[in-house]
Amino acid sequence: MYDLDSHVAELYDQQETYHDDVDLILKLSGPSGARRILEPFCGTGRMLLPLALAGHEVVGLDSSPAMLARAQLKIAQLPASVQQRITLIEMNVVLDVWPGDFDVVILGSNCFYELATAQEQQTCIAAAAAALRAGGYLYLDNNHMEGDLEPAWQSTQPHPGFPAGTCADGTVLESTLETIWYDAPQRLARFRRLTKITSPAGVCHQVASIQQKHPVSTGEVAAWLKDNGFIIEQHYGARTGTPYQPTSGRTIFWARKPASVI
Repeated sequence: MYDLDSHVAELYDQQETYHDDVDLILKLSGPSGARRILEPFCGTGRMLLPLALAGHEVVGLDSSPAMLARAQLKIAQLPASVQQRITLIEMNVVLDVWPGDFDVVILGSNCFYELATAQEQQTCIAAAAAALRAGGYLYLDNNHMEGDLEPAWQSTQPHPGFPAGTCADGTVLESTLETIWYDAPQRLARFRRLTKITSPAGVCHQVASIQQKHPVSTGEVAAWLKDNGFIIEQHYGARTGTPYQPTSGRTIFWARKPASVI
């Protein structure tokens, strides 16, 4: 769906303006100098660009040309010294091999919602382990759901969703989502997204897409991290650094790849 057109990337930037996760990563990374940071699912660079401005060398991966093109426009406005620290790569994060030799890998911004199954999510944690240097860290940040799929995810009633809003050129996007299938015990849900696009001249067309999501549980993620050799050093329930509780809205891990893991 993010390849719908450049308007989707623009609306993403309009709506995703928070930076508390970047603040948390900078705090966790410490004052030990520039780090080499990889962000799969980097989108338009909301996290990547401020990390580069903070002095780090950053590499962003994404499968959407439209999102990367918008990120590149923002990069072009930065000082040349900062631009030199940023690399963007178009690739399929699940199927392609990630670059390596990183101090930090970021799986943030609910990026696991871009993956259809627990198996794909676990594959990304394994890829992060392979991309990290010994002693490197994985930052993993997702919405949190324990037990069966929540009733709201099981409802088949259409409801407003992303992408929606008005772009700078006057193009208007309106979207609805409806659940077309779910497996409550496995926390799987499949959605049909219908997006209406109205041009500034009033011409309308619609685009339909289907996406499956698997909201992760803390137990799942902790097991995947352990299976891939990570040591969990911090576990938060909010981007403010609040300790995780079973009722927390988020499950955020800061996990280290020990020197013994190759």
